[in-house]
Amino acid sequence: MTKKIVSIIIMTCLFAPNLRGANLGEFEAQWLKKKEEVSKKSTPVKHVPKEESVITRKSTQKIPVKALPGGWVFRDELLANWGTNLPAVISIIPDSSIEVVYQDEKKTTKDGIMLPIKRASVTFDYTARLTHEQITLSFVNVDFIYSTTNSSDSHFILEKITKRIKLKDGGFPKLSSDDVIKFKVLMQYGTPREFDGVWHIYSNSSSGFRVRKLDDKNLKVEMDGLKIKAQLHEAIEEVYSKQGIEHKKRLMMEGIDL
Repeated sequence: MTKKIVSIIIMTCLFAPNLRGANLGEFEAQWLKKKEEVSKKSTPVKHVPKEESVITRKSTQKIPVKALPGGWVFRDELLANWGTNLPAVISIIPDSSIEVVYQDEKKTTKDGIMLPIKRASVTFDYTARLTHEQITLSFVNVDFIYSTTNSSDSHFILEKITKRIKLKDGGFPKLSSDDVIKFKVLMQYGTPREFDGVWHIYSNSSSGFRVRKLDDKNLKVEMDGLKIKAQLHEAIEEVYSKQGIEHKKRLMMEGIDL
């Protein structure tokens, strides 16, 4: 019995260090693993940005749209606004031999009343380095609607401009009507408000502007003073509409004593 107990003690002494080493190694491994997990959670992961290829784009600068002419413009200089009277405009025209053409335009109102619209026009030619131009300046007498005594030249005001432009044959490269529309119209005034298959049509609050190609060397340009047209329409409504006639009669009654 004593021998058996001694043997057990000896075996325990021999294997105990190995067991402790095994337990210590396993504990140490678990502790290191736990420490690594905690370290991963607490330490933010830094992401190294990837190199991005630099894309170089050519900057495109939008060309500002040019304002429509506000009257008679010559080489980008406004010579006469819409509404400028006939004598003032004639004094600007370099051709002193021009003739003023007067005419009555018959107009029937919506109430069936026919009335004359007093108009006048002057036409002259201008030759530039690349073009021959025929320019017609048209005037209307709005004041005549209110009183037939308003018939002097000073009552005719600028309402419309018409140009017929012919390109010269000389020079290189040769210009065409399509070139003028592309570079002088579309690139300056932008996309037209309307294109009816013939006319490129633009407008703003005061001016109407239309351009068309006649053939490869000829173009036509028409400009209108929209506010002048509105003044004429307003005058006709005030005087020749039913309400306007009634108003005029009441004013006439003031001169009658009963």
